[in-house]
Amino acid sequence: MPLLKSKRAEAITIILVTLMIVLFLGWFINFNSKECRSNSQCKKGEYCGSDFSCHSIPIVEKEVKSYNLVLPAFILGIAIVISAWLIKSKNRPFKRDNPKLRYHPEEPQQEQWPLLKAP
Repeated sequence: MPLLKSKRAEAITIILVTLMIVLFLGWFINFNSKECRSNSQCKKGEYCGSDFSCHSIPIVEKEVKSYNLVLPAFILGIAIVISAWLIKSKNRPFKRDNPKLRYHPEEPQQEQWPLLKAP
């Protein structure tokens, strides 16, 4: 092969081999510079972060709020009982004579939109 016997081919081969060696050494140095690769390689109470170094686990203290909902539940219960009693009782204190009528039959019915009346 005449291409591999030329000086140009030798220069390209040397450059490619040198580039491959430099890339391999860079990868190897980067791979070995990591302090940890998993949580098991860190001490107890530490974790392996995304930067491949061990970090201490933060302790988050949270306030526990307790709510006393007895009084609101009691008020709702009383309201439900009263509303059930009003619905079931025959003597309703707020009952109309005829709930479908919204005006007295003796009085003339008022127009709903008096200003929009056609001339």
